[in-house]
Amino acid sequence: MKFSLPEKFEVVVETASQDQSVHNYGHYPLRSVSLDPLKPRTIDYPGHVEADLIYDAINEYTHSLKEQKIAESTRQKSQSQQFIQSAQELSKINILKLGQEIEARLRLQDLQVQDVINNERKRVRLIEEARQRKLEEEARLKRLEEERLEREEEARKEKERERLEAEKRQKEAERLKLEQEQKAAQAAELKKKQEQDRLEEIKRLKETRFTNFNNVEKEFYKYKNDIEDIKQNVKLKIDQNTDLKRAVNRYKRKINPKFGQLSNSKHHTDTLIREVITLVEPVKADELAYKWILNFMAKAIVHQAETEVIVRPFAATPLAHLAYSLLVTFPEFEYFLAARFVKKCPYIIGFTDPMTTVEGRLRMNWKQYEDDQWESDVKYDERVAGICTVWAVMTQFLSGAGKEGLFSEKSSWQFVARILNTDLSLIRNTHFEVLANWWEATAAHFLQVYKRQAVKVLQLMVSQFVDAVADRKYPSAARLRILGEDWIKMNRIEPMKEMEP
Repeated sequence: MKFSLPEKFEVVVETASQDQSVHNYGHYPLRSVSLDPLKPRTIDYPGHVEADLIYDAINEYTHSLKEQKIAESTRQKSQSQQFIQSAQELSKINILKLGQEIEARLRLQDLQVQDVINNERKRVRLIEEARQRKLEEEARLKRLEEERLEREEEARKEKERERLEAEKRQKEAERLKLEQEQKAAQAAELKKKQEQDRLEEIKRLKETRFTNFNNVEKEFYKYKNDIEDIKQNVKLKIDQNTDLKRAVNRYKRKINPKFGQLSNSKHHTDTLIREVITLVEPVKADELAYKWILNFMAKAIVHQAETEVIVRPFAATPLAHLAYSLLVTFPEFEYFLAARFVKKCPYIIGFTDPMTTVEGRLRMNWKQYEDDQWESDVKYDERVAGICTVWAVMTQFLSGAGKEGLFSEKSSWQFVARILNTDLSLIRNTHFEVLANWWEATAAHFLQVYKRQAVKVLQLMVSQFVDAVADRKYPSAARLRILGEDWIKMNRIEPMKEMEP
């Protein structure tokens, strides 16, 4: 806010000089002076009398003038004081009046401001009331619209319910008709399946009693030739191509740590599997590099099986999951993985070499050190049994009728049958070690698949087969017998512990 002086405000200005010794007489300023009477001097000249008269007259005039000036000065001082006092009083009056006018103006401005505030509040209130009325009206209209839509929706739903009920009745009639047809078809199918099962059981029992080991040996050398083929047409060709070898080794360095990071957590294992698949996918663009990577992964899986499973048996499950996932994602992988499994554990196809020669031991994957010493029997049994465990877990995944290949349920049946039919002179503790590991890994699943046939085979395994070499006192044979006794006692086989979430 701005303030100003009243238009009629008078300012009193003191015109008197602040110097008390100066006075204005008309237009001529005079200063008070001290006048001393002149002392008569004796002059010897003629007319002495006239001089005295003149002197007296001057002296009298001077004294009169002095008195007059003193009186005038006193009067002027009095007038000045009166003027100053009058000016001060007028100034006080003006200041008081100015203060009153300013205060009045402030009160007026306060009233004006308050009026503005009140008017603004009223305007805002009116706007808010109008807005509220608008919102209430909109809400009312919306509610009416929702009620209308709800009524329409309810009518539509009712109509739809009636239509669905009609369709349901029609479908129910069709379902009953189809069900009758299916029951008839199922009865025929069941009869056919029962006949097939009977014939299959006869076939398997015959296979259990008789095994053509010439065919087993041919199968073994087939896989051995596959290993040689991989060596000549993959490994050596990569070694001859320096740039390609450097490239695949980069992928190898990225993939290899994943195998050691597997855990019993299914979520963690699935994550690692996706990472491995993601790393392999780009390599498919080059056929030779792709085959080299597949062979490397097959070797890594088998190596992990023969080292890790010995210490941690539950490690077989995540490793089997990884191998199975790679088989499903990359079908070409089976060629490399199957050859590697058979090379490192020929027992899984029922092959047993007499091992009377160095070559025989090497064929059965015995390790010979640089000093021509062989690894111990215990170490050997643990290694091949660890490989067998991972393979046995994998046979559970490729389930269903018609599934073939080394990692199928059929292959699991052949493994047991061929071991049981092996010449007793070739049987070693190793055979019981791989059978015991197979039992713990998949015997429960084996029972579910082959039912009565499996019961007969397992009973034969833990009784007659073990008894046949009881005099040799194989420790793994005793372990297998205990597993069988627990099964007979509890009437169930404890499956291998599943992976955690």
